[in-house]
Amino acid sequence: MNKSVILLSVFLLAAFKIPVSCGSKSTKHKPSSVGTNAPATAVSAKPPGIPGQAGAPLQAPMTGPTVRISSPLKNEEVTSSDIGVFLKVSDLPTDQGAHVHVMIDNQPPEELPDPQMPVVFGQLGPGRHVVRAFACDANHVSFKNPMAFAMVVFAVAGTGSETAFDPALPTLTFNLPGPQYQRSEAKKLPVDFFVTCPPECNITGWRVRVSADGEQKLLLTAATCVGATLPPLEKGDHAVRLELLDADGRLMKANFAWSERTVRVR
Repeated sequence: MNKSVILLSVFLLAAFKIPVSCGSKSTKHKPSSVGTNAPATAVSAKPPGIPGQAGAPLQAPMTGPTVRISSPLKNEEVTSSDIGVFLKVSDLPTDQGAHVHVMIDNQPPEELPDPQMPVVFGQLGPGRHVVRAFACDANHVSFKNPMAFAMVVFAVAGTGSETAFDPALPTLTFNLPGPQYQRSEAKKLPVDFFVTCPPECNITGWRVRVSADGEQKLLLTAATCVGATLPPLEKGDHAVRLELLDADGRLMKANFAWSERTVRVR
């Protein structure tokens, strides 16, 4: 299905795609417990100087890497709790350190340096799950062309607590910052995410609130998200949260409407 890009580091896609291919050797990861889709808690009031008005969307490039998920398939029901995610990736500039990030449900992305190798997520519970994959440059910042992002919803057979997901709603995907950095790197951490949306969904005027340790740091729009960075983080663990808001500043009804991650600074 075709996608319509409305912005760049954050962009709206006209439709979710489910493509085809395979891989060989595998790496295995067990999902962590970080990241939920539960109601968000309050953060402090907006500090002065933070942009908050929706500007004109920025057009993303139409060419670049292509990422497709060949397995699992859309709405497929699998019997094993260990799920291998197979990709087909093309036009990835690997000589420049580019790679692919893969995430299951709302867990932090896993880096997949070699797209020929599938990634295996173990011990998934019964019910619905969401896998997302997207191409990134050497700095882990996502490519902005629409075909560089793929998402598939599938299910593990049986009854259990499944991931809440409504394909008619927008989806927030939290890429950066990642889970761990050196102190020198934490002086200017990039913020990178996607806002994807089916064709019938209109969320003009959205904003993404970025907070650290319960304090709002950024309020990003389609016009202000490019090159966004967090203020310096000190040594220790920090709770970094992204929230998708509507034009009135209210938490939007969306898949993974908010995501929180522990960022450790060494």
